[in-house]
Amino acid sequence: PSTAKFISTKLAVRFVSDDPPAALVQRMSETFLKKNGDIREVLKTMLASPEFWSSESYRAKVKTPLEFVVSSVRGCGAEVTDAAPLARQLQNLGMPLYGMQPPTGYSSKADAWVNSAALLGRMNFALAFSAGKVKGIQIEAENGPADSQDALAMLQNKLSLGNISQQTHDTILTQLQNVNRQKASDNGHEAQVIEGLLLGSPEFQKQ
Repeated sequence: PSTAKFISTKLAVRFVSDDPPAALVQRMSETFLKKNGDIREVLKTMLASPEFWSSESYRAKVKTPLEFVVSSVRGCGAEVTDAAPLARQLQNLGMPLYGMQPPTGYSSKADAWVNSAALLGRMNFALAFSAGKVKGIQIEAENGPADSQDALAMLQNKLSLGNISQQTHDTILTQLQNVNRQKASDNGHEAQVIEGLLLGSPEFQKQ
């Protein structure tokens, strides 16, 4: 029984929330015991649960640095010709590849990755990445609308399916107004700035 609870808790923490509901873990544990440790059946119990689909569980998990970097590459449709610089970026963000000595591996909980220094590091990576300053990465320039509002709306849909708070939306527009207007008149440059700010936004940090 203790093994059933331990594994069910690990799965619920990974896929639902850092502090999963006790009732969900209990049902998963019961399935584990009933199905002789069949993980597929345990996951079916989790995926069919109301807790998994609740509003409280939606984007409740924070991306690890690896998830953040990989989702940035995927979201921007970047071509990776040399992955070594990305590996160095992961080290800067506190998650070097194969760098965790204990067999338990890196934590997937937010408290391991969310602090002011870590979030600043993510923003610095996002801005450098979108500006093409990370070697070995090529990002095709966006030829979007000339209007800042329209360009932001387009990139919001691309990177976060439009799921950006009004506060984040307004903050990015304010930052765009502070960008050197000569450079910002270049549509490609403005798109880079917007991409960087979106990648560094609170919403993009969530799974």
